[in-house]
Amino acid sequence: MENKNLEKVVVTMYAESQIHAGKGMDVGIVDLPIQRERTTGFPIIQGIKGSLRSNLAFEKGTEVLIFGSDPSTSDENKESTPGQIAFSEAKILLFPVRHLEKLFVWVTSPLVLIRFLREIGKAVLIEKIQNLNIDDETAFVIGAEGQNEIMLEDFKFKAVKNETLKEVAEIISKNVATVDYIKNKLKTDIVLVNDKIFSAIVETMTEIIPRIKIDKNTGTVATGALWYEEYLPQDTVMYFVARKTLYANRKAQGTDNSDILDELKTKIDNAVINIGGKETVGKGLVALKVVNGQ
Repeated sequence: MENKNLEKVVVTMYAESQIHAGKGMDVGIVDLPIQRERTTGFPIIQGIKGSLRSNLAFEKGTEVLIFGSDPSTSDENKESTPGQIAFSEAKILLFPVRHLEKLFVWVTSPLVLIRFLREIGKAVLIEKIQNLNIDDETAFVIGAEGQNEIMLEDFKFKAVKNETLKEVAEIISKNVATVDYIKNKLKTDIVLVNDKIFSAIVETMTEIIPRIKIDKNTGTVATGALWYEEYLPQDTVMYFVARKTLYANRKAQGTDNSDILDELKTKIDNAVINIGGKETVGKGLVALKVVNGQ
């Protein structure tokens, strides 16, 4: 059972460019795939703590309180200081998929929504979501607009209007750092499929981009210098959780740390940071938003 004394904050991440949070080289078709949960195949991003530390500016004392001692500068003969905030990995919330009429919509699943709603304390909505029965041929939508079917890439589904999804969409649209146009689109263009179909979608509909290295002397592709990288699409929505540790309930070295989470929230809210790899080619930009009403 969750310790109610441990304060936490949930933060959404809206992808302003493609994201490559890689797991290293692979022997499959894609040389550099993204990180995924082993059990579900859902995309994740590890290393949130390091990305925040390198992108956000804190006073030195505050930085150590939040993140702990910097491993790159720590003296091995001196005891290191643990951070007082624990950071989860980033989990998928909404995945953008091409749509014939709306350009794209966001797809999600019951498991994905239940995980998110549990973190923000929406027990009533969780109960509604987990009682939904979604077969492989059905997709729940916010407004069917007289249409009985919906096409997501090459997948065709029976479209069924669902009011619970509308409630969830309202919460999400208020808690992403983006422009009003996208916020309004989020209120109407989220589609709910079952967990199995969602897993197939996020496995097959990521962006695979070929990369090459040019030989400076010949101006052509260097021998053997062709590889493929996997990216989460722009407009993907993810989230992570930052929570106070048990260590944070004490004063660190006589310093009052009662506002340490509030200071982190202030820095994070509406910040744009870089996460993952390929920063120099414009990848990995995400906008952060602290979820309200937790």
